Amino acid sequence: MDEQPSLPPEDLTIAIAFSGGGYRAAAFNLGVISYLREVTLDTGSLLDKVCALSTVSGGTITGTRYALGVQRGESFRDIYHALYEFLTKKDLVNLTLDKLLKANHWSPERVQSLISAIADVYDEQLFNGALFGELMTERPETHLRHMSFNATEFASALQFRFQWSERIFQLKKNLPDRGLIGNRNIRIPHEVARHIRLADILAASSCFPGAFEPINFPTDFVLSAVPAVTSFKTAPNFPVGLMDGGIVDNQGLEPLLLANDRMMLHRKNVTDKQDQQTCIDLIIASDVASPYMEQFKASIQHKQNWWRGLTPKQILVADGALLLTSFVLLGYFLYLDQIWLAVLFATLSTFFLIILFVGKFLKGQPKKLGVPAHFLSPLGKLLRLNLRVYENMLSNRKDSVMKMMNEVFLKRIRQLVYNNVYHKSEWKNRRIMNAVYELRPGEEKRQEKLQKGELPTYLDPSAAIQEVAQQAASMDTTLWLSPKDVESKMLDAVIACGQFTICWNLLEYIEKVKKDPSNTGATHQKLLSLENQLKLHWEQLQINPYWLFEQYHSPVNIDAG
Repeated sequence: MDEQPSLPPEDLTIAIAFSGGGYRAAAFNLGVISYLREVTLDTGSLLDKVCALSTVSGGTITGTRYALGVQRGESFRDIYHALYEFLTKKDLVNLTLDKLLKANHWSPERVQSLISAIADVYDEQLFNGALFGELMTERPETHLRHMSFNATEFASALQFRFQWSERIFQLKKNLPDRGLIGNRNIRIPHEVARHIRLADILAASSCFPGAFEPINFPTDFVLSAVPAVTSFKTAPNFPVGLMDGGIVDNQGLEPLLLANDRMMLHRKNVTDKQDQQTCIDLIIASDVASPYMEQFKASIQHKQNWWRGLTPKQILVADGALLLTSFVLLGYFLYLDQIWLAVLFATLSTFFLIILFVGKFLKGQPKKLGVPAHFLSPLGKLLRLNLRVYENMLSNRKDSVMKMMNEVFLKRIRQLVYNNVYHKSEWKNRRIMNAVYELRPGEEKRQEKLQKGELPTYLDPSAAIQEVAQQAASMDTTLWLSPKDVESKMLDAVIACGQFTICWNLLEYIEKVKKDPSNTGATHQKLLSLENQLKLHWEQLQINPYWLFEQYHSPVNIDAG
């Protein structure tokens, strides 16, 4: 850049991360931003002070649609209802399967897969064909100056960021002045990124292992046939498999730290001085995952009964004998012209033949899977184990693998990233954890704070709030609503929980800073000035946890912009 830019007047800067967690994350974070929109500050709202947004998995549903709405100048009420309509009224499972089954929907170049089908549904039902390029268009009045929608790439096991930032002055050589799209190893040029569908970005960010296959960039993405894209498709390191961003950072905090680094570099290059530790005044980590691990259930021995006592070898021998007998009787009854008995034994013969083929198939799998020859002979001994042992081995492996994926692995990664913010002095009094479980009944950390006097008694949540928080925390982390969820209005409870939980956390933050204002500046006084307004909201929410939710669903328009 030739001309040195000037810095905008110093103002409160907030960064927010939307965690993964399926529809629960999408709804909870919709509740969070709808409450921030309700808090008035200066000539706008507290939401207008959010300059950086990072999202993962289910949080990307809300994050991408909100960013698109802001860029288009939509009213917040319209954005809110577009998201609510999508989450509650669109049958994502059926719509996706309809796409998958429609043969003429797929081109020869694009793999017919579940993740690509769901991307097409996102494109039609949520984004109406919007491209990432729309978010890359400069709009000075937009409060979101740093955005990152995050996936994980399977080439180097790093976060893969679909991000866009305000321009950074005097950046180092070979680095884009608006942040990398991709990561340090694999990058997407801006002229290509402009043609990526927001739907494909959301699909990559929420592509959870096991439920979906990887989505490959660029081959599984629907891209315009422009010269920049066409030539890029043969670039080195591509295609690359992408999956859920929560694999490496389920809270989405790392991109906010990188955004802060860019903001710090920009300030230093413009002012030629480093007079502060961070440019972001407050990071809000909005999380629907629990940090607690349930105790692993130890292996149990299933009860013995007649069928559990059989061995595969016995089953195959018996099946062979029964198959032979059925064939003989089939021929005999055909000879006697006893058609109904012939049909019976024809059916039994088919059944026993299927069992035989399945047994042979399973027996041949170790060799097909590349098990070394010297192991194949000992593996034959497994045929002498009874079915109860197989049942034990399979159920215990299932339980332990699910435990490892959903808790041990993800929670360990979560803790490592979490420590980058919560155990570093520069972020003291500049962070808020806003978690779905905090206000449910019996939450030990909250009760301990109340007992020690670290939390004022007015922040003890009412029974009504605790009941809604308990319901919200119990929702499964799926990308659909079950009939039971619809009947119990589960999503409404999660949105309301996002609203009253962020109100509670902002008040707790203010109480903490009043006692110890270290590492805060003049801009933090704006947050402290909100105390009376937040208290009034909290009083209303204590009585009716759905107070704000009901306003958004009232026929009276509470938000003109």
